[in-house]
Amino acid sequence: MSVLRVGSVLLWAVLAVSRARRSPTELEEVQEHINSARCTSRCLSLHMTQITAAFRHIQKEHRLSYYFINFLPFILQCLQPCEELWETRRVLPPKACEKQTECMTSREFLASLRSSRQGDCPPPQRATGFAAACVESCSSDQHCPSSRKCCFNGCGHTCQAPANLYKGVPLKPRREMSFTEDSEGHVKVGWVSKFNVSMEPVVYLLESRWNIGIHPSEDHASPWSAVAMTLSEEVLLTDLRPQRWYQFRVAAVNSQGSRGFTTPSKHYISSKDPSPPEPPMNIRVSNQTLNWAGLQLMSKVTERSSESGTTVAVLLNWEPPSEGDLLIRNYRITWMPLHVHTAHKHTHSLQANAQRLHKNKQKWPTNSHRQEQKKKESNTVLTAGAQNELWVQGLLPGTPYSLSVQSVAYWGQKRLKSHRAQLVFTTIPNADGDFSNELPSSSSSLSPSSPSYPSVSQPDSPVNPVPSEKLRLEAAAPHYHDNQLQVKVYWKWPHHFRPKHQDLYILRWHPHTCINNVTSKEKMTTVQGTHHTIKGLHFACKYQVSVALKAVPGSEAVAWVMTPTCSSISSRGKALACNTKERLPAGRKVVLRPEQLTADFHQLNGTLLSTFRWRMSQHALDPGAVEGFQFTWTLQSELNSDVDGPEHALISQTQTIASTQRSVTVRGLQAGSVYQLQLQVLTAGGRKGAAVSKTIHTPTINTSLL
Repeated sequence: MSVLRVGSVLLWAVLAVSRARRSPTELEEVQEHINSARCTSRCLSLHMTQITAAFRHIQKEHRLSYYFINFLPFILQCLQPCEELWETRRVLPPKACEKQTECMTSREFLASLRSSRQGDCPPPQRATGFAAACVESCSSDQHCPSSRKCCFNGCGHTCQAPANLYKGVPLKPRREMSFTEDSEGHVKVGWVSKFNVSMEPVVYLLESRWNIGIHPSEDHASPWSAVAMTLSEEVLLTDLRPQRWYQFRVAAVNSQGSRGFTTPSKHYISSKDPSPPEPPMNIRVSNQTLNWAGLQLMSKVTERSSESGTTVAVLLNWEPPSEGDLLIRNYRITWMPLHVHTAHKHTHSLQANAQRLHKNKQKWPTNSHRQEQKKKESNTVLTAGAQNELWVQGLLPGTPYSLSVQSVAYWGQKRLKSHRAQLVFTTIPNADGDFSNELPSSSSSLSPSSPSYPSVSQPDSPVNPVPSEKLRLEAAAPHYHDNQLQVKVYWKWPHHFRPKHQDLYILRWHPHTCINNVTSKEKMTTVQGTHHTIKGLHFACKYQVSVALKAVPGSEAVAWVMTPTCSSISSRGKALACNTKERLPAGRKVVLRPEQLTADFHQLNGTLLSTFRWRMSQHALDPGAVEGFQFTWTLQSELNSDVDGPEHALISQTQTIASTQRSVTVRGLQAGSVYQLQLQVLTAGGRKGAAVSKTIHTPTINTSLL
């Protein structure tokens, strides 16, 4: 064991916590790391005599405690400011070094390094040209370019080239580096130093950078970042990630300074297999809307429509997972209504009881049958790129759903998926339940295996409703009669319950949401009986209707009525003067058509950035009639695709764009694939106007479209 080995052990003990810093490296940060290494070399040099004496004492007396008690505290005090600068890029405040001489001395040394650069000022008589001017052009080295110092020239201070720049500074190590990887994926990086005349300990500063891709690239590499500071000529790295091309460089530093870093090493890529990505975080439903026939403006990912034609669209949001071995290509979303699973379970239970009563010996449904049923009721979609939100549309109102999101990455031709991040939520109800603007409660969780669906059997749950002693309100389909839009509503009580007061009912209605932003006060009437026809309704509105016994206001029941658009009634042969806000003026033919849909592609950080542009037809005489655009892109085919099963379906995404916008940028389109584009005009009243379609071929990575 040598003195250098003792110093190396000490340095590792003090700076162990700062080995794996991975912050972006700028010029100032590199200089601070070099200053920290100079500070460390100074401390080890000052205490070299004590370290040598202590080492001999340990060998002679075999008493390691003597060394730690008498010398280690002073060395640690000296190294404390060096370590602080390495970790935080800040010099310790004076209070942190109170009554600690070694700490204060190191702090002052670091402060001098910040104000004075490496090298000496040349003699004043050697100054020539502007350097000899009798002016005060600087007051410290920081006021000069990085390669110069602020020096006195006999009558002033100017920026001059330093003398003795590398006096006493160790030589750069050789460029060649060795890489040795063990079975656990740990890599030992080694280098060879040139002969050094430095009498001080040499501290080595190792930095790395990397890029992701099939081939190594210095143009797309990350910034240089400090990896380790050591006294030895090798470093064991335990956190190199697969599928990344690494480069290293090393600098030899002592208290006098450094000659800089070696040229970058050859590229190195780890041989270990990458790990699957982590699941996304914080999955949540941020918005829910009811869609019905005539007012459905968006067409996103659809499941099935309910029998009444009313569906729920939910906006799903999540946060990307922590950085892993591979880039996230897209996300896999799967959802399934829980009531289907529960209803099947309940049906099987009733059938089993009946079979027992009749002494039949038919078997229960097998597990494979249940799994097959789940597959039929589940829906799966892949996002177009690594986007963090998705509209899921076509869900059933008032229904609990189990939803899971998985991160998807690719390693060559192999698809790697994360564990499922699960979310259980309930969609907003339709006319059969009270409506609330607040989102239903939901919960999310992470599951390393397939989701286990909770039982939904509470008495008050909308999944398994039980008869209650409450009034029920229902509405027929709205119809146009006597030159006005009207709807018949009727209400009833459960068969086993009859209220004491059956004389008068209070019926109220008002438009809750209208496509033309129509506002109207609540209307009310008193009805004797159990039905009434509401007249004078607005087109394309969602009405809230409520009824209650006049004598018992707490018996109120609520229903929702969706009225059709005026244009849909006109198409059935009715001669109507529809609102001009709902459709284009009939007196002239206005062609609202997008034209010249073009695509530009750029590569950004290994992903495809696509920009689509268009212009409107010159025949669009009324630009104000355009309320927006609906841009849809559908993946038709993918090169080297290994997607099978439900994921082999067409992947489609839609984005709604403002009427003043003439371009849209889409991130994450798959390279080397065929996409079908459609740009459609949304006119006043939510109607879909003319559309333009185009098929494009996305370029492969590292190529550009001319």
